[in-house]
Amino acid sequence: MDKEDWQAIYQELAELIGEENTLKIFKDFRGSTVNFPMRLVRREVILNHIQSDHSAGASVHELSAQYDLAERTVRKYLQK
Repeated sequence: MDKEDWQAIYQELAELIGEENTLKIFKDFRGSTVNFPMRLVRREVILNHIQSDHSAGASVHELSAQYDLAERTVRKYLQK
């Protein structure tokens, strides 16, 4: 089958990850709704890194920029 005949979402995936990988995703997930979290890393891992970096001397402002979080969120993580 020619890639130009595929649904648009599969054409986009093929551009990103290649046709072979797109076919694997199609076979494993077709018919499913997939939701990708906004963050790649689990919250607990980020929390641990923030606490560790803060203990090593990083400021709330620096941590906020480094982890792309609001300063309020960083402070909340540091209270745990």
